[in-house]
Amino acid sequence: MKQFLQKKVVWKTLAFWGVFMLFYFLYKYFPNGVFAIFCGITESCFQHFKAGFFSYLCVNLIEYGVNRRKISNRDSFIFSRMTATIILPWIIFLLWYIAPALYGPMPNNTYEIVYANIITILVGLLTVILETGWETAVFKKPQKTVLIILFLVSIMLYIIFTYQLPWADVFVEPDWR
Repeated sequence: MKQFLQKKVVWKTLAFWGVFMLFYFLYKYFPNGVFAIFCGITESCFQHFKAGFFSYLCVNLIEYGVNRRKISNRDSFIFSRMTATIILPWIIFLLWYIAPALYGPMPNNTYEIVYANIITILVGLLTVILETGWETAVFKKPQKTVLIILFLVSIMLYIIFTYQLPWADVFVEPDWR
């Protein structure tokens, strides 16, 4: 069992990184309305959060398709992955901003690209580790309801803010005039 979990962690982490990279470049090379829904369309942090969310969702759907006959508890499978998918963009936020907080701006694009890939892999790894623990949780109706609402709100915000940015930026002080 332990070896299976280790393989799952490595496989899913690398799958997340690969799908994230696919979603990162897909819109750049084939810009269209369909890809804009789930790919990052700019270099903003928000678009990276969106791409991370949809990348992990995609990997979860693939995992479900591959393992659907072996899944003994569908509720735990679905809601542990839903929780992980909702939380993943916040893990991106927490890890990505370590360097800006401690170091400041990257000296050049090469360092930033290497840092971004390391962070993306770490995000996948930490999310899979958390998800593995959540698989054993019992999700009751109130928790399921909250997760479904947060999941749907996440999708709504990622799509709406792709086409219309919010009036309030995370790091910019609002202009109250």
